[in-house]
Amino acid sequence: MSWHRIVLPLIANEKIDPDVVRIGKLGWDCYERENKPAGFAMFHATERGEGGSSENWVVYLTPVAASLCNEIKESYNVEPCDVPARDEPNIAFVYGDPLMMGQLQDSYQEKLANASSGASSAA
Repeated sequence: MSWHRIVLPLIANEKIDPDVVRIGKLGWDCYERENKPAGFAMFHATERGEGGSSENWVVYLTPVAASLCNEIKESYNVEPCDVPARDEPNIAFVYGDPLMMGQLQDSYQEKLANASSGASSAA
């Protein structure tokens, strides 16, 4: 099982993206329905979009959350990803098992460097 993420464009002049709210509600409903399983958590962050001009919302799901939240997977483009870093831009623990905060990578810059070196070695 791996971490998964959903990337959504940051809507100008919107404080809260309705899709982020809907994803959060779907996830919370799943968390409650499954009796708050260990390892289940959701995080939010932001990132620069392609070309670096705009930011995106990123919703991260732990492996347990991703495996249980079928409603989210049916409605949104959910993609496997690396474990997020605790210093990613605007990273926030939304809800779930607080022990999952300890599973985050140490450094966002280190994560970026590892992704770059992996991409160049694969070419």
